[in-house]
Amino acid sequence: MGLRLAVATEDFGQTLRQAIRLAAQNPVQGLRLNARSEVRASEFTDTGLRQLRHFIGEHQMQVAGLYYPSRHSLADPQSLDQRLDGIRAAMGLMRRLGTTDLLLRVGRIPDPTKQVVEESEDAPNNEDVDSLRNPFSFAPSLSSSLTRQPSEAEQFRQLVEILNDLAAEANRDGVVLQLILSGYDVKPLKALLSEVTAGPIAVVFDSATSVMTGRSPVAVFREWYQRVGYVRLRDARKDVDGGGIEVPLGEGTVDWTELPAVLTEAESRAWVCIERTGGDSRAEDVIRAIRILKETLPGL
Repeated sequence: MGLRLAVATEDFGQTLRQAIRLAAQNPVQGLRLNARSEVRASEFTDTGLRQLRHFIGEHQMQVAGLYYPSRHSLADPQSLDQRLDGIRAAMGLMRRLGTTDLLLRVGRIPDPTKQVVEESEDAPNNEDVDSLRNPFSFAPSLSSSLTRQPSEAEQFRQLVEILNDLAAEANRDGVVLQLILSGYDVKPLKALLSEVTAGPIAVVFDSATSVMTGRSPVAVFREWYQRVGYVRLRDARKDVDGGGIEVPLGEGTVDWTELPAVLTEAESRAWVCIERTGGDSRAEDVIRAIRILKETLPGL
């Protein structure tokens, strides 16, 4: 079974219609759209969505998922209600676009076993500063001591609650929530997947995230392939301070001989989206990445 290749229209740096035309010049079957910068629910009528889907179909492609990007992780309290409203609005577009995959940025999964709130070792307290004698000291105020930050276990429970609520709504609309994660730590991810039961959810496998968190992309995919519902193909390399950076495909440490073969062997029907989220020549990098994959898998 061959890979279902897709590209992200936003990587072409053009209007949506122009990006569709450019993508159609390459051997891909799908287009991943952006729910905030390209297909906003508030700006598209039913007629507009039908025309968009028809235009994509005329170019021998289909919608390969809708991405709802956010500045903060899914359960971050900052702008949470606005974020959830935007996600629900995006859900309403899915059926009319002919896709089921809604990609959400979840971020790091809190540790469900960590009940204690860790305080910064550098933070002053009332034992360090005589706040009664020095009104300009930086001892914690009474009000700040009352607004305790939630523990990781509490944050985990909130994330589970939010995902269950969204998954239940997604289930009614025939939508699968695809979770974009900042890492693939086994215990918290298994705990999350076991507790979100109100509707279908799946894991987005990202080869660049694997590299940037010090993991082998092939090993990560093999570990989670039964729960992977979407694949993002990006390249990356570790940097000197222990972090990582995304680079054009072929210039990082992902093995582009082994990984495509492993994806093919899995016989998954998940979309495989070639992406380039940074750099000055994103469109050219994506087109070159397609060529590299074609050379790796001649039957693609």
